[in-house]
Amino acid sequence: MDLDGVVWRGREIIWENVEALKKLEGKKVFMTNKATSRWEIAKRLRKLGLDGEVVTSAYIAAQYLKDKVESAFALGPFGLYEELALAGVHPVDSPEAEAVVVGMDRFVTYDKIAEAAALVREGRPFVATNTDKVYPTERGLMPGAGSVVEAIKVASGREPVVVGKPSDVAFRVASGGEEAIVIGDKMETDIKMALNNGAKGVLVLTGVTREPPKEVPPDVIVVKDLRELLKSL
Repeated sequence: MDLDGVVWRGREIIWENVEALKKLEGKKVFMTNKATSRWEIAKRLRKLGLDGEVVTSAYIAAQYLKDKVESAFALGPFGLYEELALAGVHPVDSPEAEAVVVGMDRFVTYDKIAEAAALVREGRPFVATNTDKVYPTERGLMPGAGSVVEAIKVASGREPVVVGKPSDVAFRVASGGEEAIVIGDKMETDIKMALNNGAKGVLVLTGVTREPPKEVPPDVIVVKDLRELLKSL
């Protein structure tokens, strides 16, 4: 399950979906493209009475890099630094960084972008936790990590390896190789990841997507909210 647009919109809880998720049977994996730590998300979910495994794009990026490098220059929230450190990838702010990892950095500066771009131009691996253009909040849509990633991409002339949704890396980490159904609010991330990996998708119209798409691919169900999903099972 996605989080933003499915479980909450910023500080606003989508209670109709939360109550439906409590009744949904099977192993639950909550997955977010936000580059935050797993414990932050798990703590918030527990307050809503939701239990399950948590996977964040910060965790996926750390798992992707842990056998490749020992240090990284990171742009993102504290949770990204935490997940990198837990995986043995030391966050460093120096020209010696072995990789560049980029998430949603609300305190991004020109100097950070310049340093990251310089490292990428020198050949360091360039990893994006995600390239989401926007994400839903109680104030409406806000710029996503893609805005920061794009600045470094343009300045360095190099494409990043994207490890968050809809990548195959994200699906493998979240599914653990098991058969899965993907629930989310975006065709270009959640549902695309499902279809690319032979999984069924559920598009819920409570987040970024508010109207049913004109064309619905096979193996995709579109529901107004997750109460409709429960009725169809």
